[in-house]
Amino acid sequence: DVGHDVGRAVGGGAAAQVPAVKNPSALTFTSADHANAAVTGYEVDILNGATVVQTLVIAKSATTVLPNGDVKVTLNVQPIAFGTYKLQVRTVAGAVKSDNSVASDDWVRSPGAPSKPIVQ
Repeated sequence: DVGHDVGRAVGGGAAAQVPAVKNPSALTFTSADHANAAVTGYEVDILNGATVVQTLVIAKSATTVLPNGDVKVTLNVQPIAFGTYKLQVRTVAGAVKSDNSVASDDWVRSPGAPSKPIVQ
């Protein structure tokens, strides 16, 4: 299941249990200050429990604003060990950083599927 977005929660009420995304390739979030010229980018923490395993530094120029206003960031989770993780995001404006976002839902770093076998 390579190529999934880890998106922000939407809707209300009781939600059905959704299987964790495997090997996400992007995440989306809202950022009220994205258009502010002082914003230089974002930091994305990969969390295993409460422990930050890695922090990705994302330049504002490496983000995409979607038609609904959400910000999209491309991820590469391949260097991370197999397991279950969450993500949290901070807005960065030079030396000033926002508080952390609420952590994402769980996602799973799992082995990728092999290629299609070739019968010989």
